Amino acid sequence: MVAGAVERATLPRGERLRDRGELQGLFQGGARLERAGFVLLWRWLPGRRAAAFAASRRLGGSTARNRARRRLREAYRQQKALLPSTGLRLCFVARPAALRMPFPELSREIAHALRQAAPRPQS
Repeated sequence: MVAGAVERATLPRGERLRDRGELQGLFQGGARLERAGFVLLWRWLPGRRAAAFAASRRLGGSTARNRARRRLREAYRQQKALLPSTGLRLCFVARPAALRMPFPELSREIAHALRQAAPRPQS
């Protein structure tokens, strides 16, 4: 690291789910878990672990939607070690409580949801 440079705490691009087909598959056939601040959709597929973050227009304007996604993404980034590094695709869909909920509480909710999603599927 270069002297004076600040290490950024971000979710690496390789861990972000961007494929439209995979996202559609999550919404159509993924397991679903509802929490106060978000809905978690997940599915086991071969390959890397990847996550997406969504917010509908019902949540508010672009500022509110972006803030909700950023909060979910950071809480997930802090808790992702609870998951295996391969085979899992996730999508967090923000709810209005994701904006109001204190961040530590949101982070705990995500940790709890990830523990429920993490068990290996029955083959």
